Amino acid sequence: MQKDVVEQVLNHPKYAALVKGRTRASMIFFSLTLVIYAGFILTMAYLPDVFARPLGPDWTMSVGLCVGLLVACSAVILIALYVYFSNKWFDPLLAEIVRDVQ
Repeated sequence: MQKDVVEQVLNHPKYAALVKGRTRASMIFFSLTLVIYAGFILTMAYLPDVFARPLGPDWTMSVGLCVGLLVACSAVILIALYVYFSNKWFDPLLAEIVRDVQ
């Protein structure tokens, strides 16, 4: 019984679309995260003077602190976007697959 359900899901055409969409979305979000974090780390490693500068002439906050906060905020934004896409497209598609298989 269990093997039949798994086989039906794997052979379902909407399941292939679900896997393709999730893979594409995951790779896009992974690439964005990689660029953001790698850019931050590489800048910190090879151009530390950039992060040591103050934001303005009379500012005490450095560029590094501001960029670090932006990196942390970007993580929250990317997570929120992935959850939005997941709830909007992936979850309804999964519900259709479950409905069709049962």
